[in-house]
Amino acid sequence: MLSGCIVARQSLDMPANDVTTVALLTGTLGHPLDGIARHPWFAVRKAGEKEWRIYEVGGGGSETDPFRDHSPYGNPILHKVWRGAEADRAAACLEKYGHEERERIEHDYVFYPGPNSNTYGDVMLRRCGLHASLPSTSVGKDWRGWIGAGISSEGTGVQLETPVLGLKVGLKEGIEVHVIGLSIGIDLWPPAIIVPLGPGRIGFADR
Repeated sequence: MLSGCIVARQSLDMPANDVTTVALLTGTLGHPLDGIARHPWFAVRKAGEKEWRIYEVGGGGSETDPFRDHSPYGNPILHKVWRGAEADRAAACLEKYGHEERERIEHDYVFYPGPNSNTYGDVMLRRCGLHASLPSTSVGKDWRGWIGAGISSEGTGVQLETPVLGLKVGLKEGIEVHVIGLSIGIDLWPPAIIVPLGPGRIGFADR
């Protein structure tokens, strides 16, 4: 039902391979977590290539269409696409640091509150300077240890986090309150209400 409350969702059609492309997507976990938890992956395809290289916790390798078929995760949502020179820089960063960060998180993996696969997504966004947001149902994205603070993944806000309570405030992010890993708030751009269910928002699709 909440999926129908998303306006202008990005298309899952793959872009042309004339230039390097990097995409951030998430998909639902299996039942009964399908409505309250999502898993992220980065898909990278160099110019002229047909296969995509996947960066994620608990998986990886190459795929032909990670936009529509990334088993075992369902109902994929495309959150951001980078193309051209920006994607070349992102691809190089993911190639350089993606495996190292994945091993670190898999070694210390904790489903809740983290670090987990969503922590990996947020860490790589900030490490590679990629401005995007994971949805509120990506539980673990805000893990900073027992207490931590820093710049948000969009690059226009700040956040203070503990496993129990957290707060994010930013020019694009608006105001987000985190309670035991669940997010509620108001997203300023694009405008939406942040909810801890389904795709994570009611309003316009994220950036």
